[in-house]
Amino acid sequence: MNIFSHASRLPLLAVALASAVLLVACGGGDDDPLPGDNTGDVVAKYIGSWESDCYAESGASAKVRADFRKTSATSFTGDVIAYGYIGTSCSGRSVKDEKVLTGLSMNHAGTKAIAGVTADKFTGTSSQKNGKLVMYATGNTLQLGDVDGPEDAEGYANTFYESRYTLKRIP
Repeated sequence: MNIFSHASRLPLLAVALASAVLLVACGGGDDDPLPGDNTGDVVAKYIGSWESDCYAESGASAKVRADFRKTSATSFTGDVIAYGYIGTSCSGRSVKDEKVLTGLSMNHAGTKAIAGVTADKFTGTSSQKNGKLVMYATGNTLQLGDVDGPEDAEGYANTFYESRYTLKRIP
């Protein structure tokens, strides 16, 4: 079972994530970003705060924020929250927030090849669902496996969400 259900897939989050592959804790929207992690631990590259670009749809706009905190060399906790705005520029105060994944607790479960890169596999829980997630971070960019797309024999995504759902590290 995937950690994201069909009902909470990123495109739907777009309208609410406008729903937002990362966040209330975590804070909401404009809270200070969490610090990164410079250790060599397998989860270090994911630790900190991430945010999607603003995207507009049907006269509204949205962006997603994810905040991840390291709990061990192979696990992290966090929240992923999507924020919706009136107008197409993600400006002003958010009028809606969609708690995509809150109380998230993830454990590293290995790696897999996907889209020409070696991504990390995670298993875990959230207040919304238990499941599996594929993540890939390089530099200041974070991609999430498309849990509504095709899966491998172990139940992990075989593709990433389209590029507009790529998250960028908040400095």
